[in-house]
Amino acid sequence: LFGIGAVLQERDDYPTIRELVPGGPAQLSGKLAVGDRITGVGQGKDGAIKEVVGTRLDEVVQMIRGKKGSVVRLDILPADAGADGTHRVISLVRDKISLDKQAARKTVLSVKAGDATRKIGIITLPVFYE
Repeated sequence: LFGIGAVLQERDDYPTIRELVPGGPAQLSGKLAVGDRITGVGQGKDGAIKEVVGTRLDEVVQMIRGKKGSVVRLDILPADAGADGTHRVISLVRDKISLDKQAARKTVLSVKAGDATRKIGIITLPVFYE
């Protein structure tokens, strides 16, 4: 999987950053924050930026993903800016995204209860989809 390492959600027609994947290009760049809204996506260093407000989230994700090492530009409306706030365009280089930290994990614990030892299973879900 090659992309920028951001988990998106739709909020008021805006593709919005819900989470930054640790170690991904978005998190390492320091250019994006949770709550930032994506208003446009451009391919390469000088490709036209296409407006994505109101676009289906899966289509926006496909626009952001691409070949490893390629550049994607995002027109961002910062989380703390109003609808008429100042936009900024950022460039990120796509890279391999490891989702290992988002995978479900299991653990089995042995717990003493009186004279008996019982096993308890624990399932950890780091990401829960809405």
